[in-house]
Amino acid sequence: VTKNIATGEGGMLTSNDEAFIEKARVMSLHGMSSNAWNRYNKHGSWRYEVLYAGFKYNMTDIAAALGIVQLDKLEAMQALRLKYAQYYDRAFAGLPGIDLLQDAGFGRNSYHLYPIFVDETRLTIGRDRFIELLGEYNIGTSVHFIPVHLHPLYRERFGTKPGDYPAAERFFSRVITLPLYPAMTEEDVAYVAGAVWEIAETHAK
Repeated sequence: VTKNIATGEGGMLTSNDEAFIEKARVMSLHGMSSNAWNRYNKHGSWRYEVLYAGFKYNMTDIAAALGIVQLDKLEAMQALRLKYAQYYDRAFAGLPGIDLLQDAGFGRNSYHLYPIFVDETRLTIGRDRFIELLGEYNIGTSVHFIPVHLHPLYRERFGTKPGDYPAAERFFSRVITLPLYPAMTEEDVAYVAGAVWEIAETHAK
């Protein structure tokens, strides 16, 4: 539900650098100079060369077909994401104990996620308890993301430890991702906003 368009699996790489894109195409399919479409169409050739030690990163045709249909719906879905994000912005403006992500001031926000930040200095509860209380309202949330240096793989392989990246850890300790997706209704968004308000007000210092 967090994805802006759904393809089942897979993704899209875009660039205005033609050489970069051409190399990415080759790398995405075993490093081969020619894909099956090029080889088997009317004017194709069975000949190809392996130019790099590539990967199996190409989307399936079925996933791509889903994505093409989704692209036709993207503007309408983005309009809903923007509408709901703006509702949250208005609802949480001035709410004690809750901070919002600041606008970068350039570009266009995809509203892939809607994070809020719990300020423990102004609340009697922390981020984890806030998530638990939202769960009691039957609101599913998440945390984006756990810093990679805290995971066992990185700690064991690279010797990272808590405290190595304090800014990332501070961000992580406060963030909650609220529901934001086009299938929500205005009533859903209002319910989530109301729950956040009630929890923050109840536990304000």
